[in-house]
Amino acid sequence: MDILLKTLIELAPALIVGIVIWALGEKAIKDRMKSDAIRDLMAYRGDYASSDFRRSLNKISVTFHNDPEIRSKVRNLYEVINNPTLPSKSTERTIVGLIYRLCQKNGFKGLTEYDIDQAFPENKQNPQESIE
Repeated sequence: MDILLKTLIELAPALIVGIVIWALGEKAIKDRMKSDAIRDLMAYRGDYASSDFRRSLNKISVTFHNDPEIRSKVRNLYEVINNPTLPSKSTERTIVGLIYRLCQKNGFKGLTEYDIDQAFPENKQNPQESIE
């Protein structure tokens, strides 16, 4: 019995370290998934009728399924997008609001809605030539 107890006592620190490393790895994976989902939504926000935007919004729904506030904001965005009577500016503001809230809740401190508005969506990054 003493040998078993001694063995357990000697292995306990290694077991604890292993569990801590595993937990930190799991957190890093979850944080990466959240960042990727936010980045995708940000990249495709300029063309909310595209399948890429819909995929990125679905990714947000799945990734943040445990967050009631985000789920509610996604639901609201779907309602706004699917309401043909609302102006497109309303849809754009709702998208920016969702991205802003996602950023605030996930470590992107200091980012403002203005910053999100000013960042170019990927599909809109072809500048027009100016004729002078």
